[in-house]
Amino acid sequence: YGLIGANGCGKSTLLATLANREVPIQKHIDIFHLVREMPASDKTALQCVMEVDEERIRLESLAEELVSSEDDEAQEQLMDIYDRLEDLGADQAEAKAAFILHGLGFSHAMMEKKCKDFSGGWRMRIALARALYVKPHLLLLDEPTNHLDLDACVWLEGELAKY
Repeated sequence: YGLIGANGCGKSTLLATLANREVPIQKHIDIFHLVREMPASDKTALQCVMEVDEERIRLESLAEELVSSEDDEAQEQLMDIYDRLEDLGADQAEAKAAFILHGLGFSHAMMEKKCKDFSGGWRMRIALARALYVKPHLLLLDEPTNHLDLDACVWLEGELAKY
């Protein structure tokens, strides 16, 4: 859905109210409110997008710890973790992040560039890519096209239509 209104009528305030759960929203509904650009860091654009997938990262770390264990219980737990990682599409995580970044105008070389080397507009695109990567139940975007060119706007519209 879209929200349209005159400047100063409270659109951003309404989005913040929803994001902060100041109105009743069921706990199982996850919310991602895109409000600011990605902070500058030494991580690449691709790493910045992939790091938002906390469950995958946690499970991969746990699997790494359990893989050397010969304990039957640990091996059973490891198989459960592998099953969950497969359900999450963990083997496609990097490709998914690259697809989103490409849609937002990043070349492969740009995906490997450090976040701190991008302008604020490009870091905003990285933040938008993170939001799209997570695919929350409720995605709140306040003027998401401000930093996008026409090709990226068209791509974003297509992605949101599939949401």
